[in-house]
Amino acid sequence: MMLRKFRILYLFLLFFSIDKLVLIPPVKTFLTGEEVGNPYVESLKNLSADYLGETKYQDKKKIWAFGTSRSMNFYQYASLPYVQNSEFLSTQQKKELEKFKIYTYAAPGSNPLVYYTRFNQLLEQNYKPDMVFLEVSAFSFNKNNRFYHITLLEGMPLEFALAHFDELPNEFAHEFFFSRLFALSRYKISSKAISANLFGTKDKNMELLKTFLPANAGSIDPFATAFDTKTNREESPYTPDQFNDFKNLPSNETDKYIKVSMLVDVLKKEFYGNFTENENNFQFLSHIIDRCQKNNIPVILWIPKVHKELNDFYETATFYPKWKQKIETLAKEKQIRFVDLNEAGKVQCDYYQDAAHVSGRCLPEITANVLGIPK
Repeated sequence: MMLRKFRILYLFLLFFSIDKLVLIPPVKTFLTGEEVGNPYVESLKNLSADYLGETKYQDKKKIWAFGTSRSMNFYQYASLPYVQNSEFLSTQQKKELEKFKIYTYAAPGSNPLVYYTRFNQLLEQNYKPDMVFLEVSAFSFNKNNRFYHITLLEGMPLEFALAHFDELPNEFAHEFFFSRLFALSRYKISSKAISANLFGTKDKNMELLKTFLPANAGSIDPFATAFDTKTNREESPYTPDQFNDFKNLPSNETDKYIKVSMLVDVLKKEFYGNFTENENNFQFLSHIIDRCQKNNIPVILWIPKVHKELNDFYETATFYPKWKQKIETLAKEKQIRFVDLNEAGKVQCDYYQDAAHVSGRCLPEITANVLGIPK
């Protein structure tokens, strides 16, 4: 009789216990699928940005470039040594690019929610750029892409959300704050993850995707590491043989399959499958542009170049023209520059790391194109 009387209490205590256990990283890893390829953890606080005050670049125009893994080449190759050695730039373009210093805020699977967070954190530390690049990739606006749920859970610190509550889209605010009431409302128990951990079965698509993530993906704080490490702020000397790329297509049949054909198939499923437009990210993008304009900061929206096999998919996908039209409309309404580097003739450089990422050797030409510097 006593057990019956307190059954609800026992059930609640059991739920509460499991809920708190899920907060322990190894338990969360075992019971949920949230850690698989997760480049984010909710610990991107107001990290130090002392590098923005370096006197070495005080005479340069500062560009802040926000993006996904497609913008990560800016970390290494947006520097004078690579600009000066680029075979795809005219002498005049090289001279113009010498006037700029690019600081990059890019991470795998990122999106405007994450851009909005870090952009405001930096402004609120009293830093101000001369220009902002905002990468817009279609998968960043798909609610069903591999990283959307992760960025919702981990891409914005709680205290930041509270401080910017009035600007948060209603749907996002509801999901964000409700998910923090209980760990089990935030990290869903996954029978697939438990089975994989018990029996050693692998998610083949994710195993492939992990090969294209930075080596530190899955570490304690890889998102913050990507944004604010000293390594990513140092200009490396020019090394012509370090790109590890291919022109048009890999010569090796295995690489051709893995880096192009197979990767495109995986991206279709994991990033573009069941495309459901994320209106919240359009609002975050709009908020960034509004704050830039309020502070007289020019801002440019740009779509990265991808391999022809992936671009062919864009041209046939029903969601893509609708999504691109919304980006173009936003740019026109805000009267800002918009560049699609997949348009014919935009980028001469035809080297790639894989189907979704151009080679670092293309970065100087890409920068000139985004800025609109003529040859």
